[in-house]
Amino acid sequence: MEESRINKDFGVGLIIILLLMVGCNNDDVLVENQNELEELKEQKNELEEIIENQRQIIEQHETNEFSYLEDFTESELKAYEDFFEDKDVKHLLDYSPTSIVLVYFHSVVIGDTEAIYSLTYNDDNLPDISTFKEKYYSGNMHKQLLETTLDFRYYDSIEVKEANDPEDEIAVEIGVSFGLFQSKEVLGLKNVNGIWKMDILHLF
Repeated sequence: MEESRINKDFGVGLIIILLLMVGCNNDDVLVENQNELEELKEQKNELEEIIENQRQIIEQHETNEFSYLEDFTESELKAYEDFFEDKDVKHLLDYSPTSIVLVYFHSVVIGDTEAIYSLTYNDDNLPDISTFKEKYYSGNMHKQLLETTLDFRYYDSIEVKEANDPEDEIAVEIGVSFGLFQSKEVLGLKNVNGIWKMDILHLF
């Protein structure tokens, strides 16, 4: 009888110990889950902040009419206006390689093929203006250039990437970042009589 009672007490004690162990394990799991939940909340808040910032950027861009020439100085704009009138690249003599790239992109956006033609480097393989226009629209060149100007519409960096040897060749890198999206494009230019021109004949 006494042995039965002892076994019964032992069994009850063992059950209590097991319940306590399970309770402790549950507490540990609960704490771990709470920590994970807090981390997820922090990540959610960070993502919401990023999304809100991007939304504000989009709204700002949508309310402002974009132009690749919007950061030009008054003298640069005056030179462009003169160039736009007669397509004489001599007006752009003081333009840096990056400014030439921006005028080139602007000309693509507004469909000014005569300006694009004037800004294109001629290595004796550049066709006459009529043939150039025909090839520009009939081939992939127009579509490819237009897609590039759209991709970099809200560019946040443009700089001379490297100076080549000979010195009349240079590369300009333009970049855009939008949230997790980042893209860069490197464009070649060549100097002709002190004026930088786009080296784009390979696109034909």
